[in-house]
Parts: sequence; structure tokens; C-alpha cells
Amino acid sequence: MRSISSRAWLALTLFWIMACHPTNTSRLDEAWDAANNPVLMMAYGNEFVTKFGDLPLKGQPDKMPWSDNYWPSYEGGIAYRWNWSRSKDLARELLGSSDREFAGQLDDAPELQKLRSEVLGYRPYTKEELQALPDDLRSTTIATLSPAEKYDIYRGRFDYPTVAFERRRTGINATLRDQAGYTPGFKIHKWFGICHAWAPATILFEEPGSLEVDSKDGFRIPMAASDVKALLSHMLDKDPGQAHASSFLAERCNNDISNKSIGALYSMAMSLQIAQPDLLQQKLVELDATEAVDRQTKLVIASYFYAFAADPATAAAGYASFFERYKNAVNSFEQKVLTAAYEDSLKNIAAAGTAAATAPDVIKEGIIKAVRKPACNDTNAGAFHLVLANIVGLQHASFGIDITRDAEVWNQSVASFESTAVDQFEGDAISPDAAPGTVKELEIRTRFRYTTEMAPAWEPFGDDRNLKSYHVYAGDTYLVEDQYLKALAYKIELDRDDRIIGGSWLSDVRPDFLWGTGTPVFSKEFEDLEDLYYQALENRHRHR
Repeated sequence: MRSISSRAWLALTLFWIMACHPTNTSRLDEAWDAANNPVLMMAYGNEFVTKFGDLPLKGQPDKMPWSDNYWPSYEGGIAYRWNWSRSKDLARELLGSSDREFAGQLDDAPELQKLRSEVLGYRPYTKEELQALPDDLRSTTIATLSPAEKYDIYRGRFDYPTVAFERRRTGINATLRDQAGYTPGFKIHKWFGICHAWAPATILFEEPGSLEVDSKDGFRIPMAASDVKALLSHMLDKDPGQAHASSFLAERCNNDISNKSIGALYSMAMSLQIAQPDLLQQKLVELDATEAVDRQTKLVIASYFYAFAADPATAAAGYASFFERYKNAVNSFEQKVLTAAYEDSLKNIAAAGTAAATAPDVIKEGIIKAVRKPACNDTNAGAFHLVLANIVGLQHASFGIDITRDAEVWNQSVASFESTAVDQFEGDAISPDAAPGTVKELEIRTRFRYTTEMAPAWEPFGDDRNLKSYHVYAGDTYLVEDQYLKALAYKIELDRDDRIIGGSWLSDVRPDFLWGTGTPVFSKEFEDLEDLYYQALENRHRHR
């Protein structure tokens, strides 16, 4: 991912705990729901400025976030030999693969699968094999190894625990057909990776340079800047507490909210108009298997499927059985969420078998509402503007952001913003669902930049201050003074004291959730990485 795998949510556990128990006080109105109250993003010791007129309309962090790779899982994470010629050969072969969506994992071409196993399932060098190489060949060979291998060799760990950890974490061996653990049909999405760890690393640490170090066994190890940055990301992935995370705002959307996804679910439901034996069960199996939406959404959509049952009693019995199976598969917290969704959805099958319950517009509207649930409306626009203007504009700091509003998670760090008020609304022109106490709405367009990922490189990408090519704009496209520009568009709601108390989105592109970082620490487990990092930092400063 710019991404996140299911494992990444372990890294956000602390964020949720802190969000439920904020320690700061605030003068913010109670107009936000619990998940979107911007006080959750408040920097320690700072109180948010809430008056629109007192907030800056542009800003950027004092230390600009750096770019690097998100170390995708389908390549084996930081165990990927990115600087190896055979890896480059594989990249070229994949351009012609019949399976571009999953980077060749489902391609049956024998030669491609043989190359994938060679590149992604390599056997690391033993200590004796490295010792047997001539000095110059040994150095050039080590330079082609993965960040995980280099770190293990540096520590004298020829059992390669970091390589083994990455292979378990990513599940890469399950996609390699000649490896133990190969699982037919298993696939890793291309957006899975450790961007949830890379993004805070770009904020918390200065960008290191390349260096050469001697291992504990006397091997000379050339390390690229990207190798060191990969290891910093790995540290935060393995132990997120070392980032001292402090905040999380809004809810994650786990659904594919595209028209294509919604259309497929709608077609699945409407096929039940054809009265065929066992068709309902067949479609429920298809619904259960889809990866497009989460379990809660599937439960709600299933209620529209059961609306095609012969009568309400039959529908209620079947739906109760479907619910119990889902409920028994999750923890107590998720059970409460599913129970609430189930009870609310019972109304959808109360008139099962009637034309009113199975009308196309009723089914379509219900599925759209289920897929694009409140968590997929994303961060409240007013809360987003407050966080952006306070943290980036006033505090000159950065924070993490999931830049996509759907099921895929692409965590990035904020690089800059510049906002313009393009219109205002008062009286009857105020949106009917604006926060209570709203006396004015402002339409805002924000030119927003985030730090995107790049392929690994030997040297650093930036100078920590200036915006480079790896800081890119997000938003919908608007025509501004004969130029097409990307911007986030939204309304903010102001009370009689000019305070921002709410907001609503206008642009389709919008952030899913926001999260903050604290102060980095190196635990004893990563003291060797701490040594490498400061050497790489010193080396970079020395060569500026």
C-alpha cells in the first residue's frame, strides 16, 4: 500500500485507545460525532484555534516529509532485493504477464513462476558463502541484497530473523509455486504494504543518507538511503508503540464505493427476481465471498436479498440464520456492531415477497446506502480544515492521512496546503443539514499536497525543506483561471463567533481518516538500527 494490510490495524490500536480517552480540554462545540471531533488530533500542550479568521490559509511543515517505497507485500516487503539485476528482470517480465492486477501471482506461465520464486523466494547467503567470495565481489554482492538481509548480516544474524519475519508478515511464500507453504488461489493485493509505518517514519525521522558499515563479523556492508528508511519503517510496523502515536480521527471505510462495485451488488440482488430453486442461497454465497465490502455491509445487503423470499416468516428465519453465522465469527465489539445493523435491517424484510419490498429503486437505494455508509463519508470537512490549519498552518508540523476514501488504504504524510474561500452562504442558502448554530457557510477549495512514494534509491530524495516531485496534489480537477488544477472542495460551517463548528464535502476525492504521531524512540530490540540511522544521518550531513 501506499497501503495497508489487515495486519496494519494492529498498528492503529494505540490510536483508537488514545482517541477514546483524550487528555486535552477544548472549547470546540459538540457539533462533531465522537469519531470526528478534531480535539482527537490536538497536539499535546496545544489548544486548537477555532475561529476561521484567526487561522492561516496556507502552510507547510518545518521539516518536510521525505519519500521512499511503501515496501509492498507482493514483493516480500523489506526482504525484497530491489537493487538486484534479477529483480529488474522480473519487473520487465511482469509487463507482459496475463495477470497484471496481482503482479503475476495468478499467471500460470512456468518461466514467470520460476523467476518469481528465484527473486522473491531466494535463499540468503550463509556466513561461509560470503567469506568465500573475493573482497570486491563480496561488496558488490552485498550491495544487491535486501534491507532485511543487510540488517541481519550487520548484526551477525545468519539465521536471518528479519527476512523470516517479513516472509511471514507478507505471506509471500504462499504465492510461490515451488516453495513450502504455497497455497493455490492465494493472492496478495498490490496495495498491501507498510505505508502505515512508512508514513510516520517520513514525519518522525530526518531523511538519512547512504553509508558503508562493518558488520559484527567484519563484512563491509554498503547500505543505500532506502535501506535505512526501509528499516525505520519496519521498526514502526513491528512495534508501533515506538512512534508514541497520539491521535486518530474519523473512521476507516472498508468498502469499494465505486459505481462498478455497487452495480455488481445490485445486479446480484435483482437476479433474484427470477424464481429458481436455491437461487437465493447461491447469491448469498456469492455475496459472502465478495471482497468488495465488509462484513457489516454484507449483512445489511443480505436483508435486501431476503426481501425476495416467498413471505416475511421465511425471510426472517433465513436472515436470522445468516446473522447468527456472522455474529459467531467475530469478537464481542464487532458483535454489537453487527447486532445493531441486523436489528435496523429487519424492516427491509418485513414485507418480503411483495412488489414494494423488491422494487428496483428500493433495492438500489438501499445497497448504495449500505455500501456508502457513514464511515465512507470520511473525515468531517470542518474538522479536516481545523486540523490542517492548526497542525500544518500554525504548528508547522505534519500528520498522517489516508488519502483514499474507499477500502484501499494509502497512508501518506501531509506536505502543504493553500486554501481559498470561493463562495459564502447565509440565511436560507445555508445547507439544511448544517450543524446547529450555523450562521454562515464558506465554500473552500484547498490545494493540498501529500508525500507520495517512490521506487527505492541509493541516495536521498530531498533536502527536507523544499517541495520536490514526490509531493503531489490531491482532489478533484477544477478549472481555475484557464488552468485545470486539483483541489479538495468542501464547505465549512461557522457560528456567530466565527468558529468552525462543522462542514460537508463537495469534492469526490477526500481523505478517509487522519492520524498523528508523537516522538520516536528506539527500543533495545532496535539499538543496532539506532546506530545505523545516526551514522547514515551524520554521513548525509557531512556530504551536503
